[in-house]
Amino acid sequence: VPAGINIPNYDDIRQNEGFKNVSLGNVLRASYGAGDKPVTFILERDQALFKAFKGPAFEVQVGIHELLGHGSGRLYHKNSKDSVAFLESKVKCPWDASKVLDGPFYDEGTTWDSTFGKIASPYEECRAECSGIYLCLEKDVLQVFGHSDVVKGQVHDIIYINWLLMVRAGLMGLEFFTPETKTWRQAHMNARYVILRVLLEAAQGLVKLKLINNDTDVLVHLERDLIPTVGKKAIGDFLEKLQVYKSMGDFENASQ
Repeated sequence: VPAGINIPNYDDIRQNEGFKNVSLGNVLRASYGAGDKPVTFILERDQALFKAFKGPAFEVQVGIHELLGHGSGRLYHKNSKDSVAFLESKVKCPWDASKVLDGPFYDEGTTWDSTFGKIASPYEECRAECSGIYLCLEKDVLQVFGHSDVVKGQVHDIIYINWLLMVRAGLMGLEFFTPETKTWRQAHMNARYVILRVLLEAAQGLVKLKLINNDTDVLVHLERDLIPTVGKKAIGDFLEKLQVYKSMGDFENASQ
């Protein structure tokens, strides 16, 4: 059951006409319940905090995910006014200033889904989820959701638990992977696993997975103080490429 929806689900309508962002309050409220049992994969030291803040943190994530994740980003089609103006502007590649972005752009009459095919849904969910954990680091964003007790230089509990939720979700997502066919049965779970991999590859002690009970279980260690530095850079760099490849219609690079 979705906790939020960005409608309509057509990029051209969103881009040219507008959209609505819907949060389903009953679904969000259901996420507040934690129960007495320990939460899987979560360290003992984080159990109480996780249970206390997972509902409010999820509400922030859903809001950003739908509004600023799915709701942002322009698509450029070949020979359109937008693409012509874009080429004239000579926009430099964000991660390589020696290069200028010049397409390939979407073919006339094509859409995001028809161009990106099977990876369109998980790719888009990955972009939206990254938007959520990246932008929740902003003080102004937290204040919109009523969290005004932000202290400069400190990682707010909402931020920490939101990131911890994402790391745990990456592990939980493996339930939706079919090894025999090497396919994912759910787009959001695929996206969350990819984000977990990005955070693990960032290294520097940001995220560690510790095997326990004779390697039959695992615990997540998320270094709270590294979220605004190592974590933010890793997700920011990844999100930047996700957005550029989507806007440019660059399926070749996006699919690697």
